[in-house]
Amino acid sequence: MLDNNHFYHQLTRKAVVLFGRLFDDITIIRKNTQTGKETGRFLVPIIYSPKEKMITRLFSDPDLLKSIGMILPRMSFEITGISYDATRKQNSLLRAAKSNTSTRVTSSYMGVPYDITFALNIYARNIDDGTHIVEQILPFFNPDFTVTTNMIPELGALKDIPVILNSVANDIQYEGDYDSVRYVNWTLTFTMKMYYYGPISYPKIIKTVYANIYNDPSLQSGYITRVNVVNANGIFKAEDFVYTGKNFRTANAYGVVVKYSANTGKLVLGATQGQFRVNNTIHAVSTNGTCQIQSFEVDPLLLSEIKIEPDPINAQPGDDYGYNVTVTEWPDTET
Repeated sequence: MLDNNHFYHQLTRKAVVLFGRLFDDITIIRKNTQTGKETGRFLVPIIYSPKEKMITRLFSDPDLLKSIGMILPRMSFEITGISYDATRKQNSLLRAAKSNTSTRVTSSYMGVPYDITFALNIYARNIDDGTHIVEQILPFFNPDFTVTTNMIPELGALKDIPVILNSVANDIQYEGDYDSVRYVNWTLTFTMKMYYYGPISYPKIIKTVYANIYNDPSLQSGYITRVNVVNANGIFKAEDFVYTGKNFRTANAYGVVVKYSANTGKLVLGATQGQFRVNNTIHAVSTNGTCQIQSFEVDPLLLSEIKIEPDPINAQPGDDYGYNVTVTEWPDTET
């Protein structure tokens, strides 16, 4: 069922790195409460870790507990879920492509939309430190923050990745007497609108497209009808009207002679109306020629050939280019 070609774009890892870098420059500033002057500043560390593991790490080691004031504040984040997003689905046949050589491209089907849910956990020793960090995050999410990134460098296509803030909650943990605050925890949940890509291929560049229009040989009427005739008497001139029946005014079927070959017994009629049938006698209006229908050509007839090429002809994926369209109609389509 799945493609046997191995591929791994590290997209989940890239999403984790992308999310973590959004919050790796948050700074805490300490000030003198009397003078208001800055006494120090430091970056709040952030790591990828589940919330439970961080809490265990912070409070299970007695020696670590002694210096907890030095450890906090800090942040951790983790993926809590991945789900398919049908609202962003594109046509499954669309492909992204980038020029590789003059004759080949690097190509892959458009990404499949998935939502990655992240939880960002903030741990602080006091309430002010917690709000100090949260207030540096909230103004940028209204409720989303969009990051432009190149998830698949081989394709060279930049993608806008929205990161949506879903909820904000805080929790104050207590230990000891009622008034003793152990730590403050803020949890912010986000949704990253990601795309996952399949294997990359290297197909040739299509520079010429032909769109051919054929008649249906099973229909013995219409634009062009090709007839094999026998027992021909007289001649059939081009653009002469022909018919089957007693006379032209009450004809069962009629048309216009396009060409006729007495040597091959082939009569080509155009603009035919009604139903020509095997063994019917065809009458020519101006020459009074007659012939009998033996059979009809069963091979499809190429009525029109449409040729489409880029302009300029050496245009590559991503270039600005136009199209040249050449239309060849029957009988010029015959070779």
